Amino acid sequence: MLSRDEGESSGFQIAEKIFALLIILIGAILAYNTSISPSLTFSIIFGVGGLALIILGVIMVTAKIK
Repeated sequence: MLSRDEGESSGFQIAEKIFALLIILIGAILAYNTSISPSLTFSIIFGVGGLALIILGVIMVTAKIK
């Protein structure tokens, strides 16, 4: 049987993984839209921002909570 602390941390881990997947999705959409319309004024900034969000999301998915 799980104690209250373990149950709360389990819920937190699930929420963190869902949030990380959401960040990856937003980063992928941003990077994709930037790559298909290069006429955007700040295309390099948005492309780098999208890739940074993808990397952040991957780090969050692979990280373990103590």
